[in-house]
Amino acid sequence: MIELSEQTALEYLRHRGSVSPEGEVLVQSLSGGVANVVLKIMDMNAGEPVGTDMRTAGQIKRGVPDKRMRSGACFVIKQPLGEFRTAAKWPVDRDRLWVERDALVMLRDILPADSLPTVLWSDSENYVLAISVAPVGAVNWKKQLLTGQVDRRAAEAAAEILVMLHASTMNDAKWAQRFGEPRGFIQQRIDPYLRFVAEKVKSVAPALQEIETELLRYPKCLIHGDFSPKNMLWRAPAEGQSAHLFVLDFEVVFYGNPAFDVATLLNHLLLKAFYLKKRWRAAMIAADYFWQTYRETAPKAMAAQISDSGGRILAALLLARMDGKSPVEYITEEDQKNVIRRCATELLLQGDHSMDAAIDHIAGYLDQG
Repeated sequence: MIELSEQTALEYLRHRGSVSPEGEVLVQSLSGGVANVVLKIMDMNAGEPVGTDMRTAGQIKRGVPDKRMRSGACFVIKQPLGEFRTAAKWPVDRDRLWVERDALVMLRDILPADSLPTVLWSDSENYVLAISVAPVGAVNWKKQLLTGQVDRRAAEAAAEILVMLHASTMNDAKWAQRFGEPRGFIQQRIDPYLRFVAEKVKSVAPALQEIETELLRYPKCLIHGDFSPKNMLWRAPAEGQSAHLFVLDFEVVFYGNPAFDVATLLNHLLLKAFYLKKRWRAAMIAADYFWQTYRETAPKAMAAQISDSGGRILAALLLARMDGKSPVEYITEEDQKNVIRRCATELLLQGDHSMDAAIDHIAGYLDQG
């Protein structure tokens, strides 16, 4: 199996006929996080010729080549790693790539076409997936949030897309059959986020075990599994353009508990609030807009279940991003980490498991800072 890199990608792509045999092809590394090699491919000699064909009829008949520049083509290829780039050992099956491929194909029937990548081709021998590029002008939402740029419209758009994902697949045997196998979700979420932390923080181990049971035993709909700002590209509305949220990385997709997705995004927004310190209110407002939009638009029974029990899942994820296998990289001060640990531990041990109680509890810690 070929291991993709900026150095090996061009030969691989030309060998399989996926780019022009001649001409310039640019290969650019993108952030694949800890899990993937992701490369952007710009084939300058692909696409339709630009301008007017200046050859005479005789030249065309003799086969003189058309020298016009071509419009070019751009796409992304990704290859999953067999072991994540983390300090703690974290092996994961590469066939999660086919989970992502199938999810992207099937989700085009229920999500807006411009909200997720299009599958172009896949290579089963080398575990490579080719997808379309993100919309022009879209920027990574995580990077915006870390600079204190908070657009509530992005939070609302995230909630609306997530409701579509959850509601459209709820209690649907087709989705459950394809994405109900828990192995990938256990490898990528249960083991590194819950079991790993339970071994380190014994006081909350029973609570984490109960959360694991809740996440695995009561499947309700398709969940994204990594519904985080790092996997969202946001383009604010401008003249001649509409607002746009583009969601990436569907490799953790699982037929499971929708509270996990809601808690995941809230967790990341609230962690940004801790990071922003005295500017925390902007990130908290984004969290509030997301949660309120989701709760008001999701099916009532689903929203009620998440509202009643999602707070404890949020607390578990908050602690996991301090002490799990993949701690957030932007919170580096040990004093601040300890504050977050204390906040999450209190939430895991208290009797009120509601989402609102958890958000209010976290807000109290932010306000003290």
